[in-house]
Amino acid sequence: MTVFPYPELDAEKTAQYQAFPINLTRMMLHTKGLTVPYLWFAGSFRTATISAQVREQVIVRVGALTACEYEVFQHRPEVLRTGTSDELLKDLLDPEHEKFGDASLTALVKYVDSLVKNTGAGQNELDELRKHFRDNEVAEITLLAGTYVLCAAFIKSLQIPLDDSPGDWSAVDASLNGGQPG
Repeated sequence: MTVFPYPELDAEKTAQYQAFPINLTRMMLHTKGLTVPYLWFAGSFRTATISAQVREQVIVRVGALTACEYEVFQHRPEVLRTGTSDELLKDLLDPEHEKFGDASLTALVKYVDSLVKNTGAGQNELDELRKHFRDNEVAEITLLAGTYVLCAAFIKSLQIPLDDSPGDWSAVDASLNGGQPG
């Protein structure tokens, strides 16, 4: 049981909860008019320019840096589905691990680390990231990392417990892009 209670669900809130029925969604239903727009916004990264693999690597790295077990739990299946190996995932989940065999991944991780630790990435990290990603991708990576820092703060502050299983990302994909995996 969470320390902060879930809201009571009326018909409208139940319908919103069913859009993505996880504990995070249920807790967000305390807000007025914010749950569906937030879910749509966060879900829109599944159709962004950055690859699905980069997206999920950023999310699990933010989860590791913020010690947000919930984010890691929810996104572990997706980061693996999008091509990240178990070994690489282990390294991404280690906040002390900063160098990877791939220069673009090293730049990505250092950028995300700087952004999370400093509430904004440093110039050196930005310059290095731009060697490997187009400007629109850098903007998406930045917005994605910031979104998941916000999400981690919400989850940890309200002590949202882990779900019994990760959410059904195929349902999110179905609503955003005709069922194609994001």
